[in-house]
Amino acid sequence: MPTLSTLVACALAASALAASAASLPAPDGPFGVGVVRSEFVDASRRLDFEDPASGPRRLPMLVWYPAAGARAADDSAYLAPDVAAATLPGIGRTFAYTEEELKPVAGARVIGVRVGARPLRRAGQAFPVVIFSHGLLLYPEQNSALAARLASHGYIVISIAHPLDAADQRLLDGRVVASRFSTAHDDPRFNGAFDTLVGGAGLADRREALGVYADAIGRTRLGRSLAEWRADTLALAQAVVARREPAAVRAVLAAADRSRLAFAGMSFGGATAATSCRLVSQCRAAVNLDGQNFDPALFDAPVGRPLLLMLSDWPRYGLLKGQARDEDFSPNDLAYEPWQSTGTDPQLLRVRLAGARHMGFTDFVALLDGGKRDARVGEIEGGEALAAVNDLVLAFLDVRLRDGDGEAIERALQAHPALARHLPGRMKAWTGR
Repeated sequence: MPTLSTLVACALAASALAASAASLPAPDGPFGVGVVRSEFVDASRRLDFEDPASGPRRLPMLVWYPAAGARAADDSAYLAPDVAAATLPGIGRTFAYTEEELKPVAGARVIGVRVGARPLRRAGQAFPVVIFSHGLLLYPEQNSALAARLASHGYIVISIAHPLDAADQRLLDGRVVASRFSTAHDDPRFNGAFDTLVGGAGLADRREALGVYADAIGRTRLGRSLAEWRADTLALAQAVVARREPAAVRAVLAAADRSRLAFAGMSFGGATAATSCRLVSQCRAAVNLDGQNFDPALFDAPVGRPLLLMLSDWPRYGLLKGQARDEDFSPNDLAYEPWQSTGTDPQLLRVRLAGARHMGFTDFVALLDGGKRDARVGEIEGGEALAAVNDLVLAFLDVRLRDGDGEAIERALQAHPALARHLPGRMKAWTGR
């Protein structure tokens, strides 16, 4: 497991040796990019729902935004030293990453992004807002390449941490909130019901399991996390719409179009994006990067919003225990549309990224190297993975939030052979269509 001193030393050394450090690609949009760190406080809830003395719910947050002036030629640290010292040990502990594997992450740079740059303000121009959630036990910087890319094309991206369910997080007051996720007291019916949903023989078995699943999930740690993450994202969205954002980001959000929001995320954060977006009238679209749906209300039911669902290469690598490896069925085919019409909603785009494992939807795909890279992120080349994901997400948001050219989505798909539309053929056969 990485030591704090080693990780801090790596991060500091990278500042002096940026030329030799791993880096994320420069954003290619017409705007410069700034980033600022802050914290969102929801005084109506506890930081730790099990601890009355934990104080109000505090969500570390980063905001990427269009910046004034010429595009910056300098770069910024991927993780600030104090953040690296708090967060990377938690990642090493949870995912069994070695110190050597995490060195490129500790020392990485983000090209073309300036910390605290002056926000761009232009008369008559407002920027849509994207609220982003990380993966379970991961961290808010994990998709910095995507956030910077979107900001350079005129989006304000707010990435929040979900303390206790995130990698260890340092709050602005200096406290470190460690990961704590235990299933020891879960309803014992949950695992069996979920296993049937993932790997059952047909829809009859899955429909029977869904009733048990819906009743049991509220008595599990996962169900509690689903409720907490949804509450986190909804509270932030409500604050943005009502102009109650933290003072540190008020100048950035002065240029926001608060009537055009999107929710996005990776893994559990992606699932949260889908379940939250439908509850906010200003949310125009959601992006789910390989997140399995856990919301009982979204199985055999429409999500009700445009949704981009990007999936890892499950026929090759799998993702969930017991998951079938057939190309015509993903467990998420059971979600976001009524089962009788799965695959017919024109607002729902299902895409598989060939050669990518689950963690290939994070910046790790470009930062990790060495002999374990394939086992961590898949065989897909890092630059291609970032370009494929980021191109498609940008095109999708431009169409859904800016009424852009619908052909942009098709062009993004055609530009990247690793991207393939997923057609849920097994669902069609099961329902007799």
